[in-house]
Amino acid sequence: MKDIYQSFEFDLIKKKIEKYARGEIALEKIRNLKMFSSHVDLVNELKYLEETLSYTYKYRSLVITPHKDLTSFFLLLKKDGVGNIDFFYQVSSLLENANTLLNESVKDESYPLLLSLIRKLEPCESLKHTIERIITPDLDIADSASSTLREIRRSIRNEEASQQKIMSSLLIKYKDILNDERVTMRNSSYALPIKSAYKGKIEGAIVDMSDTGNTSFIEPYEIIASNAKIQRLREKEHEEIHRILYELSRNCEKYLPSLQMNQEVISYLDFLLAKANYAIEINASVASITNERKIVFKGARHPLLDQNKVVKNSFLLNKQKIMLITGPNAGGKTVAIKTIGLLILMSECGLAIPVDEVGEHCFFKDIFVDIGDNQSLMDNLSTFSGHISKIVKIVSEVSYDSLVILDELGTGTSPLDGEAIALGVINRLHDVGCFSIITSHYDGIKAFALEHDYILNSSMEFDEQNIVPTYRLRLGVAGKSYGLEVGQRLGLDKRVLDFASDYINQKIKTDKEITMKMLQDRIEENERISYDLKEKLKEVEKEKEELIRQQDILKRKREDLVKNANEEKMRLIEEAKEQIDSIVEEFKKNGEYKLHEVIKSKKKLDDQIEYDEDERENASINVGDQVRINDSAMCGKVIQIKGNNVRILTDQGMNVNAKLNNIHKVKKEKKKEKLTYVSPFKSETKVPLECNIIGMYCEEGIAELDRYLDSAIAASYSQVRIVHGSGTGKLRSAVHEYLKKRKEVKSFRLGGIGEGGVGATVVYLK
Repeated sequence: MKDIYQSFEFDLIKKKIEKYARGEIALEKIRNLKMFSSHVDLVNELKYLEETLSYTYKYRSLVITPHKDLTSFFLLLKKDGVGNIDFFYQVSSLLENANTLLNESVKDESYPLLLSLIRKLEPCESLKHTIERIITPDLDIADSASSTLREIRRSIRNEEASQQKIMSSLLIKYKDILNDERVTMRNSSYALPIKSAYKGKIEGAIVDMSDTGNTSFIEPYEIIASNAKIQRLREKEHEEIHRILYELSRNCEKYLPSLQMNQEVISYLDFLLAKANYAIEINASVASITNERKIVFKGARHPLLDQNKVVKNSFLLNKQKIMLITGPNAGGKTVAIKTIGLLILMSECGLAIPVDEVGEHCFFKDIFVDIGDNQSLMDNLSTFSGHISKIVKIVSEVSYDSLVILDELGTGTSPLDGEAIALGVINRLHDVGCFSIITSHYDGIKAFALEHDYILNSSMEFDEQNIVPTYRLRLGVAGKSYGLEVGQRLGLDKRVLDFASDYINQKIKTDKEITMKMLQDRIEENERISYDLKEKLKEVEKEKEELIRQQDILKRKREDLVKNANEEKMRLIEEAKEQIDSIVEEFKKNGEYKLHEVIKSKKKLDDQIEYDEDERENASINVGDQVRINDSAMCGKVIQIKGNNVRILTDQGMNVNAKLNNIHKVKKEKKKEKLTYVSPFKSETKVPLECNIIGMYCEEGIAELDRYLDSAIAASYSQVRIVHGSGTGKLRSAVHEYLKKRKEVKSFRLGGIGEGGVGATVVYLK
């Protein structure tokens, strides 16, 4: 038997939210989303979400980088355990997240809940600096971690260099009996490829043989002794690393409360941001949990359907606690009840919901649902038995604070029995006082609803002219099944339809039924008129909103133009002052004021002012105009305009793409010094967002990386990824050393979850 989460496909909602999570704990929180059991807790959670959503709309999403759950390592530290290198790298990432949130969040006091969370963060700068001094970006222990480690590694490098000298001398000594002039590696040790016939002439150990047996790979005794020495040094290195990690673990243990608080706060913020970003994706808002007993959802949309095509419906329950939805098969009744059920479930789980206006609903302690065919082959239950089994459970457990959703109540048995049972269930739900939403085809239930004002009659609209459903919910109007109309449209025999129509007419000839039909026709007509008026009112409101929006845009543009003009005026004044100071300095250096030099310097100032005035001319830009790219010394002629995209042939012969709003027209061309740098890359070339150098030698990989970075910088990228693989780590280390030397590199880090891990490096460009 399906639970409410399966009935409303809530797992699909969680999957959509999961993609926004950056850390393991937030991901787990999303996967474990359930209805809140406390009214107070739910209201509090929705307040946090509402602030996060508002902050994201007003500013931007808070930045949180991928991170792991460190809870098990924190427990290990408490037990005097030793963390590994990856743990300390993750601690450093955790502190980097804390530092970023503290520094980059906008201190807007209108977001007290968010700020109270962020202010709990502790950057622990001393610990972070210690970790960064000891742990390198490529996940190794730095030589500078201790003087002992530095000395041990220096000895290892010296011994390895000595081995190379020994092997070089042995190659010369035994060149006549070698099968290859190069040293080979066997079992991580140097070996000489000796012709097997002469293997007895060298003192050493045979470590391998060629497939043909013609070559013996011999490890010389000198290398064996050297390897033993290196092995002892490696053991000392391992012991020293363990000692360093132990001390670092004890240092971390001192900061454990702060680290645990940081993880808790960052994970919760990550969780809130994931929910907020999903809300933005579906244009959702946070519902108000009211103490009044009501449900008010206007323009509600099912979040799993195409938001551009889904039909919006409103659900309004206040004095009437039971809504009866009638209408034709395949007219949208089930979609309607799944929409309201899912939206209330989402809200009760602390999520925003897609409605046109802020939704309102009271707190529901539980939700009961019976949707679809509950026939169980394993339990040998019929469709009716399956429904009744669930109805039995609902009726016995339902309470005043429950929401009950029943699809096709009473189906699966004779119409009379089904109708009677359905009326009994409705009467019981009314006695309990819970909210209920029920769909049915039974005319008896429709008549019962018209006679009892505690039931809100509603129906799915049907286009009688085209015989097709519109999927629009009409409140206050009972619907017809339109069985005969659909049968006629599908080609049912006219004789069958005529007989059926006569039968129905005979059935409704009592005074009561005729009166009800007339009343129903009037209600439907009034509802149609009301709907048309509402639609026209919506159109007028939209036009009004658009006019107001356009006024605001024009006002902001005017303010921006005035502001930019003032800023430009001040900039020109400052530049003129700098030019004057430069001229005065020239006079001072010359020592004497010759007339022709004064005229020459004055001309420089005049040219500068004239050039700036020409550049700032606000004229429309056309193909062939001479322009300059803002905040750049690059000028050229416009050769193509497509929308807001412009292609420019620069004075240096380059084709450059720019935005129309990022260039300005130059009144007349001025002679300027040529730029010292001309990019060798064509701007129209598409530069990928990552560079894959896996399998390359260090020199080859760095050369490829150098070319790629030049292209990425020319393309104005701010972030790229270098895929180098994990392997021995040599290529990764070479990449990191190279990146440190590039002045255009702002920072870099190893990849996180979904970014390639230690096999990739994420680079941030200036």
